Amino acid sequence: MKRIVSLVLAAMMLLGMMSFASADEPVKLTALFIAHPLTKHVDEMKWVSELEERAGVDVTWEVIWTDWDTVKSQRFASGDIPDLLFNATIDADYTTYEGLFADLTKYVDAMPNVTAMFTEEPDTLALAKTLEGKIYGLPKFQGKWPDTNTVMFVNKVWLENVGKEVPTTLSELKDVLMAFKENDANGNGNPNDEIPMDFNGWFGGAYGLHNLIGSWGIQQTNWGYYSYFAEGGQVKAFAVDERYKEMMIYLADLYANGLINENAITNDYSMFQSLSRGDAEGNALVGVVMGWEETDKFGPTLHSQYVPCGPFQNDLDPKYADVAPRWPYDFSGLNMSGNRVCMSAKCENPEAAMKFVDLFYGEAESVEGLFGGIIDGNVAKVGDNHYEVLPPPAEANTDPGTWKWTSTFADNAPMYIRRATRVDMTIDMEYALTEREQYKESIALVDMENEYYPQMLMKYTAEDQNTMAVAQANVDNIIDNYWGLWLTGESDVEEDWEDYVDAAMAAGLNDILQIRQAAYDVFKAQ
Repeated sequence: MKRIVSLVLAAMMLLGMMSFASADEPVKLTALFIAHPLTKHVDEMKWVSELEERAGVDVTWEVIWTDWDTVKSQRFASGDIPDLLFNATIDADYTTYEGLFADLTKYVDAMPNVTAMFTEEPDTLALAKTLEGKIYGLPKFQGKWPDTNTVMFVNKVWLENVGKEVPTTLSELKDVLMAFKENDANGNGNPNDEIPMDFNGWFGGAYGLHNLIGSWGIQQTNWGYYSYFAEGGQVKAFAVDERYKEMMIYLADLYANGLINENAITNDYSMFQSLSRGDAEGNALVGVVMGWEETDKFGPTLHSQYVPCGPFQNDLDPKYADVAPRWPYDFSGLNMSGNRVCMSAKCENPEAAMKFVDLFYGEAESVEGLFGGIIDGNVAKVGDNHYEVLPPPAEANTDPGTWKWTSTFADNAPMYIRRATRVDMTIDMEYALTEREQYKESIALVDMENEYYPQMLMKYTAEDQNTMAVAQANVDNIIDNYWGLWLTGESDVEEDWEDYVDAAMAAGLNDILQIRQAAYDVFKAQ
């Protein structure tokens, strides 16, 4: 009997030791991160490894840098997804692949950082919730970014060389561009290498010439999403607005006079950036162009040659004499995004996964997610609630903006940067904020009750989402084709206009506007 008791006690002690040992073992998780092409692998980010250790998890990371949209549907349709997905989903995925993702609502109360974000920034909760009130993807809030994504720059050295001032009207803008074209504005002895004005992309792009629509009194918000805007409480699309026709006539005239880069329509973003950084001898090549910030746009050598300009008063038609020009208002789009992280419905350890995710929304961790780790040497903690973003090391040979995207999740991170958190940013962000003083007066005109179009906060049924997706593709085929034809003079906007508008409406734009109006009215009522 004594021997049996001893064996039982020994077995119990062994089981206890095994239980204790297993309790110390980290929970195994898998995660997918859709990264910017410049971003290094998550395994190289020491600050993320620290989070895993603190959360008691061991994450196997899969990082995809390109072509996610081409493989996503196949992955989701097969159910082949990891426990956590960072920057990998959109709202429509949760209805298209019903049952694939976990409803996170019941976990939020155990996530103090996420709860704080939802409480202190209630728009983030509205952003996270589906029409039915469920939460599948957690958003981000990074409230240190400016009110607009877009700055239009003009080369002040060129202005001095041709005897012109910074333009303030549409007529002055054309006059300046003509002077750039007709003179050796960059002073290198070659009067034919100047590009008076360049652009990149069109609807929804931050640096397309459609941003000039504000000179016709149209207020864009959140990057001009497919040209939709609100005016007097009505949802409209400026792509079929008479004022857009007038803008295209103006731009076509600039193009016909050789004032717009003839290759801009086909140039990709890398070429767009390269041209703005000048030639091998250090000569500026572009006179007027849009960008995020001067050092990012023009590089370390040429950036001091450029100053912000716009918006431009419309002096082409007397009916606009008393219409104040507008500039895009992008605060929500720059500071909030949905679906930074979601979880598989098949995750075997959801509590551990959500504990790990919640750490990303911590005060210091949010700064690290955006700018890089403290332990990695990207950020320094100066004091309580106070951080400093460190410049890139000399051996990196890059600018701060590029270094951020290289070092960490950057803008793709799940994060909550509190308004009260002090972040001393690098010189590029100081420039970005200073440059946007140019647009403060214009942006102050935004009527948030009747002109703010909260696309990212509006909710749709699965049926409406599908209807809009199909219709938008059809509409895009029309409007994307015509703006290029009109700009280059291959077709005449005045001759095409009525047929163009009828075709866009028949292709589904009318249905889209009705659906968006209904969602907008619901948002306003709430």
